[in-house]
Parts: sequence; structure tokens; C-alpha cells
Amino acid sequence: MASQMKFKVHHVLDDPREDEYGTYWLLCRVEDANDESMFDDEIPFMSLDAAYKFKSHFLSSIDPIVIEFEMENRYES
Repeated sequence: MASQMKFKVHHVLDDPREDEYGTYWLLCRVEDANDESMFDDEIPFMSLDAAYKFKSHFLSSIDPIVIEFEMENRYES
């Protein structure tokens, strides 16, 4: 059974950093839209350009970026 996940990114806290696998990460201030809790989390990007494009949204807007995806619930017994 899959559940719908929804997060709102309110702010990017740092410049992108690249890991040893070529993935770029942005540290962001995120809100869980289900329970409205706020936390810091790293979001992955496939390219440096994609990470900077995401970050540049907040230079011209105060609106959060909404990220939605389905997450499969797996329980082992």
C-alpha cells in the first residue's frame, strides 16, 4: 500500500555540495504538509544546474516549493 507524501520547501540554507557519486545536495528548511512540522533536510539533485535553479526560486519568491510523491509502505514480519 502506498501513501502520499507532501513536503513544502521554504528556504535553501546552503550552496549545493557534491557527493562521491556525483549527486548534488541542498540543505533546505522543509515543512511536512501533513503535520506542519518544520525540519532541515538535504534534497538530492542530478546536476549542479538543477540544484542552482531550485535555489534561485527563493531569490524572487517567498512561496514554498511543493514536493509530492508516493511512498510504498513495506512491513516485514
